[in-house]
Amino acid sequence: MPTFEKWWDDLKKHRKRVECWLPHWKRIAEENGGRRPIRYFTLCANSMIDVFMLVREGLLTLDPANGAIEWVRFCEYDFEQYNEIRDMISREGAGFFGRLEKLFLFKDDDDTAQFPTLDSIDLEFETFGESIPAERAEQLRMKRLNLEIRATFPYDCINLDFCQYYYPRPPGMLEINETVGRVLDWQRMPSADNKGIEINQFLLTVTCRHDSGFPPEAVNRLRELVRNNCGRSESYRKLVHQILGDDRIDEWPVRDPKGFFFSGWPKDIAHSATERGWETEILDYVYYERIGDDGNPYIIVCLVLRFVRVPRQPDYMPAALFALHSENRKVIPEVERNSVDGERLLTDLREVVTLRNAQAARRHRDPLPLP
Repeated sequence: MPTFEKWWDDLKKHRKRVECWLPHWKRIAEENGGRRPIRYFTLCANSMIDVFMLVREGLLTLDPANGAIEWVRFCEYDFEQYNEIRDMISREGAGFFGRLEKLFLFKDDDDTAQFPTLDSIDLEFETFGESIPAERAEQLRMKRLNLEIRATFPYDCINLDFCQYYYPRPPGMLEINETVGRVLDWQRMPSADNKGIEINQFLLTVTCRHDSGFPPEAVNRLRELVRNNCGRSESYRKLVHQILGDDRIDEWPVRDPKGFFFSGWPKDIAHSATERGWETEILDYVYYERIGDDGNPYIIVCLVLRFVRVPRQPDYMPAALFALHSENRKVIPEVERNSVDGERLLTDLREVVTLRNAQAARRHRDPLPLP
């Protein structure tokens, strides 16, 4: 029997979905005006609450004839969960097996550079088959997946829940940030299918964790980003001075580590967007507390960002200033299940779970327990 992600029915998490994510998705759909199906990319767990919430809202279509959910794709590195999610979506080519950062950031070596297309890679496997050394075969497989994922872009909404630090411990501290940069690159391209779809605006949701174990290398990076902003914008420098009461940026991570992190990391994303011709708007900035299995507290923090393609050179400073204002960040408090809010959220979540379980029954998969 499959296991489900521990926090799938957390009411704070569901409030984030209902109040801080879904309304923006609906707005994108309304502005699209029904001209074409909305395209969605997710890092969903096998609970798939986000997917079936969108199915319930009519923003993703479930074909009653074959059970296929159209225009959603996902990436998953756990093989059992990958198979389950792919089966639940019931559509060929919906899933990509592997760790997102590794697939998006794949780099050619001298060998893989000789195979620029999917057809050339397939021909190599057909010609040499099992005689290809395992390490080389894996590199070619990664190259193929990288090409396949890139060909599915662009998307109207991208939901990246990393479940870890945005800046993981070295090595690879910048892998997530670079992956977001790759997303911003690929979003600029017309779709590789015969529809030639181009996106002029899209939503990106980025979720990560923060706690007292935040790597010192990451602290150093954010400190330099803040300094850079202060040097670039007098408004930013004055606001930092107002927050700290002085200009001692070096002490900020010690005085207020949470506020320091919250203030700094959105600028990294906004700056990457500026370099690629996207203007950044922070639509929602929310967080809530959890207690880990080890008894240590940590914070889940989520940015909901809207990117718009603009003819002029974009400026990331408005987004950086927005993140700096603590009143722009919303804390989601504990939700008592028997409160009015708790009952409302539970009712909503049960509707989504019921829809998800109907698909599980069609696909002979185990149901989620009703929350």
